[in-house]
Amino acid sequence: MASDVDKRGHTLLVVEDSRSVAGLLADRIGLIEGVTVEVAGTLDEARKIVLARKESLFLAVLDLNLPDAPDGEVVPWVMSQGVPALVLTAGLNDNERDGLMDMGIVDYVNKTNPSEIEHVVRTVERIYRNRHISVLVVDDSNSARAYLMELLRRYGYRLREARDGISALAQLEQHEDIRLVLCDQNMPGMDGVALIGRIRQRYSRSHLCIIGMSNYGSGMLSARLLKAGANDFINRPFLEEEFFVRVNQNVELIELIRDMEENANRDPLTGLYNRRYLADAGRMLFDASVRTGQGLAVILMDLDHFKGVNDRFGHFGGDEVLRKVARHLLGITRSSDIVARYGGEEFCVVAQNMDGHEAWLLAEKLRAEIAALDVTIKGTSVPLSASLGVVTHPGSGLEDMLARADRLLYEAKFSGRDQVRMEP
Repeated sequence: MASDVDKRGHTLLVVEDSRSVAGLLADRIGLIEGVTVEVAGTLDEARKIVLARKESLFLAVLDLNLPDAPDGEVVPWVMSQGVPALVLTAGLNDNERDGLMDMGIVDYVNKTNPSEIEHVVRTVERIYRNRHISVLVVDDSNSARAYLMELLRRYGYRLREARDGISALAQLEQHEDIRLVLCDQNMPGMDGVALIGRIRQRYSRSHLCIIGMSNYGSGMLSARLLKAGANDFINRPFLEEEFFVRVNQNVELIELIRDMEENANRDPLTGLYNRRYLADAGRMLFDASVRTGQGLAVILMDLDHFKGVNDRFGHFGGDEVLRKVARHLLGITRSSDIVARYGGEEFCVVAQNMDGHEAWLLAEKLRAEIAALDVTIKGTSVPLSASLGVVTHPGSGLEDMLARADRLLYEAKFSGRDQVRMEP
């Protein structure tokens, strides 16, 4: 099953009677891409906003002490409308803290500490991003599984569940968006250590985080789970704050690793994939095409007379042309295609499941679209054209296809440019 949280909108409600605090929160949270902020200073104002925009709200940041709700009445009312709540407070005793956590709030923050404003912003951004992240909960106990899923639902994660190791492996196979697995140790048939070992045979630590859990934790058990491939371990029973911190930290770690890997595979100027990624991913596509018999097309494209663009407009002007061409290529090609900057003003498209006729049509469309691209630098229109080489016969490998496409590209150059050459 998937959580309903991912169906929520993009609006956050701030309910705070201090204009300075409300303004600071609205300004900082408003910088999160995709998020809009509504502000209320009283419970009455909050009610009007919630009733009018309930379907678009994904979270509310709520002050406990309002002029018309001095005892935190805003929290249960907002949550009764199905809106998750993050509470702002000037201080809580243990009983008040327990009462709020029992209500099912996301978290509470001491607003008297200026640094905690940044904690609020990070928490909001975390919850907003979680709508695209799935967590798999693996536990043979229905009640334990339901409790974990309810906690995760507060933070907006998409949810998957499995009651044993076999169904957990099936869920991972079916849902590629799973980034975290919460795995109980004590399960019949396949315990947590065995399941984690099976998962790690296929999914690396950079692809998937695993947190082991047990009611009977010990140093030896945690060591076994970690050696099997878990990233972390939690003893039950746990404080909910500790649970949220561990889950969020592990998700943020895997996002950081994936961002680093993504940046390493991207050309910094155009944002397209770089030559290194093209070689690695292209070889995998080539092997898959040979194995399945599906067609594979390699298209190399070089902008004509690009040296003249740099000479006339400088390298800053040339860079702007390359960025616009790159954006246009992404708009023309399919999301499954690899679009890379091959070097200088040269670009490459590797398209899977594409026959010769389709590859020719795509190359001609690329050529025509580049020639028609409206690029203006410093008020001056920059005429563009491109020469392309197209290869669809597999030959001896991806490197061979690239070399043949390169020869065809230069045939197009020497034959007058602004044209496509393709193997018969």
